[in-house]
Amino acid sequence: MKSEWVLSKDHLSYWLRQLRNERELIGPLRDGGKDILFRTVDMLHEIVLECPSSLPSPKGFLFPQYEAMFSCRGLSLSDGSDGKREISDLRDRTRRVIFGVRSCDVSAVRLLDAFCLGKLRDPYYEERRRNTFLISLVCNNPDPTCFCLGLGTGPYLEEGFDIQMTDLGDRYFVQAGSPEAVRTVRAMNFFFRKPRKVDYEDQYEVFLSSKARFRKRINLEGPRQAILSGKVGDDFWQEVTDRCFECGGCSYSCPVCTCFTVTDRINPEGIERARLWDSCMFKGFTRMAGGVLPNEKRVQRTKRWYYHKLVHYPRTTGKFGCVGCGRCAVACPGKIDMARTATKIKGLALKEEVE
Repeated sequence: MKSEWVLSKDHLSYWLRQLRNERELIGPLRDGGKDILFRTVDMLHEIVLECPSSLPSPKGFLFPQYEAMFSCRGLSLSDGSDGKREISDLRDRTRRVIFGVRSCDVSAVRLLDAFCLGKLRDPYYEERRRNTFLISLVCNNPDPTCFCLGLGTGPYLEEGFDIQMTDLGDRYFVQAGSPEAVRTVRAMNFFFRKPRKVDYEDQYEVFLSSKARFRKRINLEGPRQAILSGKVGDDFWQEVTDRCFECGGCSYSCPVCTCFTVTDRINPEGIERARLWDSCMFKGFTRMAGGVLPNEKRVQRTKRWYYHKLVHYPRTTGKFGCVGCGRCAVACPGKIDMARTATKIKGLALKEEVE
């Protein structure tokens, strides 16, 4: 059951300052030039409220690009340990609040939860997730590449969020969707007031306006059914592959992708084991003992990436492995992002039905 309030924009910085007293505050900030990235907020006035939906995902705070897992000293006398083995757990237990995430990213986090907190629980992700609180902003002006509307992952969520805020001009319509969120707001209720009829009306108008601004209205169920019915042949996947540069941009920019590799690094203090983002689009990703490559051909890897998101995810989670954020469209130099490929699959299926 959601609890709802209204927060004046004049009180936003005061509220965030109070939250920062309890947790590390992360928000969208300009990084030198024009780029906007999620970073630790030192100066509250530097938070960018009007920023594109396609700014880099906050996934890195839950599933970092480089994450030290544990370190070990004492494997040799040269590290100054006198031969005593000492293993240190490097799990990040920092308490954070991430402000300004989009609805599609909240939906992506729910997919990450399903993957990382299922039967095989990821203790490193679990620790970060437990200590991370999300404050999302409804997209009043979706990017041209966004298509979350067709997937039900945005621009406004009915459930699954901590705190969801809708910009009403001079104030925010605030919804608390988790017990912790309700406690957080009530602990500082002097910043908030209860909504009036005009607040509900303005919130609904914002939602309708946002929906009308979407340029792409794509539903992935049609392409999924076309794949399952065998209407999408290898020739199609070869055409898609021919435009692929194998840069990994689609995987690295995706808020849902979870491929990683593990490496041990030797340093003067001993050995550190870490995991790093990887991509199933890379030739060596599934390299096995003896150098065997199960997916050596590029077309196999391209096909697998789309099958994973359009077929495997719905089969195991009931949701697509895509939230319609459009980041792959921004990242891919070959113009083979999810929206374009899904549209071509749909067109291919319709053509076959006509013939």
